[in-house]
Amino acid sequence: MAAQTVASLWPHMQGVGPLGTPARNSPFEVGEVTADRVVVRTGKSAKTKVVLPRMAFEAALGYLLTHGHHAGNPCEIAAADAPEKAGPLCLASRLLPSGKYGVRNITYVLPILQQLGVVEINADKPSRVWLVNQTAVPVAGPGLEEAVKVDTGASLLTSIQQAFADHLAVLWAGGVDSFVHRYAITDHRAWNTWKKRGHRGEWWCNTLPQAAAHYSWYEKPAPDDFASIAARLRVALAANDCRAAQQACEALFAWGNVALGKDGGARDWINAQVASATLCESILLAVELLQPGCSKSLEAFDDERLLMNSTMTKVYAAADPLNIIIYDGRVGAALGLLARRWLLAEGKQSVPDDLAFCWGGKRDDPADTRNPSLGSLRFSKLGYTPKQVLDWANLVRISNRILRQVASTLRAQGQSVRLLDLERALFMVGYNVVGGDTL
Repeated sequence: MAAQTVASLWPHMQGVGPLGTPARNSPFEVGEVTADRVVVRTGKSAKTKVVLPRMAFEAALGYLLTHGHHAGNPCEIAAADAPEKAGPLCLASRLLPSGKYGVRNITYVLPILQQLGVVEINADKPSRVWLVNQTAVPVAGPGLEEAVKVDTGASLLTSIQQAFADHLAVLWAGGVDSFVHRYAITDHRAWNTWKKRGHRGEWWCNTLPQAAAHYSWYEKPAPDDFASIAARLRVALAANDCRAAQQACEALFAWGNVALGKDGGARDWINAQVASATLCESILLAVELLQPGCSKSLEAFDDERLLMNSTMTKVYAAADPLNIIIYDGRVGAALGLLARRWLLAEGKQSVPDDLAFCWGGKRDDPADTRNPSLGSLRFSKLGYTPKQVLDWANLVRISNRILRQVASTLRAQGQSVRLLDLERALFMVGYNVVGGDTL
């Protein structure tokens, strides 16, 4: 099982990072990836190279699986350079075919597996690790999500949602110029990543996968990057540690550039939940209800028991990034644009309720450049009334189902696509859906 899981994870190795070691949070990054090894670069200048054999990942996962190290039975990492001082997990990952022990590698192997969603780490001394899903069984295909969970939301799609998902899969697999989109950019620091590639003035893509590849955000290095913060949140939720969960939420607000007073009441809600010792319980309830395979009522999203806004959608996605997307105004705008183009091609004159994606505007934008409406095809704006909050939660769950189905279809065709890739493509497209070439 460990070898199968690693095989399904391997195509995603190149996309992880930035990373930090469990105890000291020493930064490192993934460099070269071949069929049988991963090379990581460490140190301030990232010049020191450490080779991680593929069998090290298999051995680490195999040890955790064999010994049943799930959330209720975490495993002490006990990393040490000297074999006689190292714990059994550290020894397992460095055992060579000759029977001798190689160099310590567990402090690099585990953070990579954590970012890929297979394990969780508690860095408090003594550092511990456990499997996210102890019963996970990989199924056919190279996708990470298949290695962790089987999609159960496809059967809940309506016929038109299924048809739209099929269209998106075809569009994602399309060739050059299958989806051309461009717009002017600003001097905001969110575009620094894009500008460092030598681009100025405008953002563009010629395909949907390229939109994901052209993702630009002011991501900080670990431990302040989204993956690290999300991992801390999941550790807090597993331990029912409301204070730690609150700290992780605040870190997510900083990552997402959520200014004080612009959080949709999220901070007040979180503080009240901490005071009543129910924050973890409430977040986990939201995560349960937003699962693609869940058909329970969403009435708990009433802006009191549970919130849904551009702030909290980040929290719920961080709590389960394999199944829940960040549905903010940009993602909604992009889904609306894609739905509109497809509906027009199908000769439709109105937007069906099944695909009525809502969008969110940006400050100082009188032209509503995120409004995908055109002619009789109208899309509503996200809002904060109790009904709009409920509708927003419903859109998150519907989008999770549709995009999971897109990824599943593509994996069946031999293409490795993560939910994160689809979300990032939508995020970039949705910055401006009026000034692009897709009109």
